Amino acid sequence: MAYPYNFKVVVSGKHVEVYKYKKQVWRDFSKKQNINTHKEPKQLDIFKRIKNQKIKKTSSLNRTRTEIRRLTNSNPQLNKFLTLTFSDNITDLKEANYIFNKFILRMNYKYPNFEYLAVPEFQQRGAVHYHVLCNLPFVHYKELTDIWGQGNIDIKKIKDITNLGAYICKYLGKDMFDERTFGKKKFFRSQTLKKPVEILGWSATKFIDLYLKLLNPTFEKTFESEYIGEVNYRAFALDFIPFEKGVFDRNVIFQKL
Repeated sequence: MAYPYNFKVVVSGKHVEVYKYKKQVWRDFSKKQNINTHKEPKQLDIFKRIKNQKIKKTSSLNRTRTEIRRLTNSNPQLNKFLTLTFSDNITDLKEANYIFNKFILRMNYKYPNFEYLAVPEFQQRGAVHYHVLCNLPFVHYKELTDIWGQGNIDIKKIKDITNLGAYICKYLGKDMFDERTFGKKKFFRSQTLKKPVEILGWSATKFIDLYLKLLNPTFEKTFESEYIGEVNYRAFALDFIPFEKGVFDRNVIFQKL
């Protein structure tokens, strides 16, 4: 079933993003559509090919940033920030990810309610390390390093930060998108994490009227999309989390991302 709309709202915890489209956008809920169905000719100019590859990489990285930011804001229980490093100079990402996933299995066994979001990164010396947001309770440092068993662990408690997701992405910087990670998983997460909620059309305008009408946006910009034209984007910070305890009617049309 195709559904037209001019407004889209994405709710990630207390952080809300509003997209206003100059032209109507159509969403087909019955099947996924590939927007870019145009196939480029095989004999494509080399410079155009390089340009297209750069555009695809940039788009992929921006989507990853957005997903990390929204997942972080949707899960305020992730209040500890860990940095896991290897004492050995492990530079192979596949090997490092295998060791990291074993660590997560041990953490889940030791702490059944453990939840996390982790990003692998390369140090200047070429070794892999991991930045991990998690809901870890108080644990003695030695106990945690024993579970990790690969080297040092740095632990920081996260203070109350508005739009923590944006802060985390800025903290990680461009290194999290090293070319050595292309074609590989950019981040790992617990399947139990809350997902951001997307609201479309009339339901989005209802949400805006109820909760955003009297608020000033924390950020605003207008940009041109290649596929859907002019888009006005606004970000807001609420002092409550919608969709909890009936704050907003869950019978409206929305879907989890």
